[in-house]
Parts: sequence; structure tokens; C-alpha cells
Amino acid sequence: MELIQVKSADQSAYFEIIPSIGGMLSQLNWSGDVIKIPFSSQYPLATNPYHPSALLSPWVNRVRNGNYSFEGRNYQLPINEENLGNAIHGLLARKPFSYQIEGSKAIVRFEYQAEEKAYPFPFETTLTYEFDANNVFHMQFEAKNTGDGNMPFACGWHPYFKLPEGELAEWNIRFDSLSKFHSDSQMIPLREEPYDASHGVNLGEETLDNVFRLKPMDKHQTVFESGQSTLIIEQSSIDFPFLVVFAPENENCLAIEPMTANTDAFNTGDGLRILAPGETFLSTVKIWFSKADNSL
Repeated sequence: MELIQVKSADQSAYFEIIPSIGGMLSQLNWSGDVIKIPFSSQYPLATNPYHPSALLSPWVNRVRNGNYSFEGRNYQLPINEENLGNAIHGLLARKPFSYQIEGSKAIVRFEYQAEEKAYPFPFETTLTYEFDANNVFHMQFEAKNTGDGNMPFACGWHPYFKLPEGELAEWNIRFDSLSKFHSDSQMIPLREEPYDASHGVNLGEETLDNVFRLKPMDKHQTVFESGQSTLIIEQSSIDFPFLVVFAPENENCLAIEPMTANTDAFNTGDGLRILAPGETFLSTVKIWFSKADNSL
């Protein structure tokens, strides 16, 4: 398994990717590890059921019973979440991507040729990982419909983050949400209630495993922090209007997942995009990290 490491221009930060497993980002490091691959001692990365750092596309999270209809035709996706009976996390999470390195930038690509008959819509996906001059990490998502007809499309990302010090119960997260979804027994959104996380959620007091609808903003920021460290994830919540926050049990990390659509959007249409032939989706998630200076 080839692991590619790319350093920032000043050599003070680096990221690592694994092209053969969905082009996954396996580590992002400034002064400490802040993207974590959890559960690695229990599961091989290629079959890890928690899908660390997976690209979720062309659907995000789950399609109920693997079944959906589009433009008058019904499709049955393979069930790969057998305990709940769903199709989960798209088609690309573990596909081998080609790659190229350009200085402090890595570009990984996959060309989907509609080999899954239940998703007969060819497209190209390109992920570009890079540090800018200020060591802000950029992850650009690009998908282009290369077919002759419309295609239903969504994408998301499934990273797990940790902070260099402390335990999850000592950390807080805040983001500008409009609502929170509660799920049914298949982990499909059942009801939506108003929820404002802009004042912060103490992760020692509240356990999160939910989809959130965000306020529409050009630059929405999710702030994940402890007493010493702050990690900020910035996205357009017009392009990525949903966020999943998930604290896995007995692991000192947190999944913070930008998504263009809601879970089961192939059936509900909530956030689903329809890409016309030749149309491209393009958007970027940015991440940066700071640590308090206690020398004063």
C-alpha cells in the first residue's frame, strides 16, 4: 500500500494520502496529529466499517434499502450495510485513484465508467489536496458528468479529527446550524427539529451522532477546540449545506463531515443535485489549526 507524504512550502506541515484506497487523506499534521485514522488496530483500512477519511460520492451516507428512482426508472443498489439494509457511502470510498504531485499539492483522480448497473451515470472525480502560502489546508472537490444524460449527484467527506491534548469530553464544537435530524432504526432522518450550535456544544455533556442543516453562508466555519488547540473547518454551506457530527464510542476523536446533500437524498431530494451532461460541481473545504501560546 503506497503512502504519499506532501509537505508545505516551509516544511512545517504535511499531509499523507493513500491513492489506492479512495485517494484517502490519512494524516494532516501541523504541530500534532489532527486528522486521525481510528480503529486501525481492529480493521484493515480497505475494509474499515467506519470509513475513515472516505470520499462519499455519488451519494452521501445512506440510500434506504439501496433503492431509488430517477427520471422514471427504479434502481436497486447493492446492500453494503447489511445490519441496517442500506447502501452506504457511495461508490468511490475504496476505489484506486491515480495521482500526481506538484510541490505542496497532490491531485488524485478517478474516472467512473458506470460499471454499477444501478448507477449508470459516468463521471470524473478529482480531489486536489494542498497547503496555501499560510499553511491553510485546501481540499477541492470536483465532479463532472461525462455521460449523455442527467445524473443524480451528491458528495461528502468522512474525516475523523482529534486534538493534540485532552479527551473528547474536554472538547467543544460550534457551528451555525438551523436544525438537527433524528434518525429512525435504519439511521435515515426521521424528523427535523430547530437546533442552534453556534454557542458551542460541550462534548462531555452531549453525545452527537446527527445530520445538521447549516445556515447558508459563503464561508461557514466549524470550530473544534479545547483549552489549548483550535481546529477550523471552513466550507461554503451553500455548496455543502449539511454537516454530520459523530463521536464514535470509546475513541478519542470526532467525525466532522461536510455534505452537499442529506442522508437518503436519492429518495427525498433534500440537497440532491442533478448534473446535466458536461456540468461540473466544484467546491473547496479549508482547514487550519492553531495552538495557544502559553509562553507569555
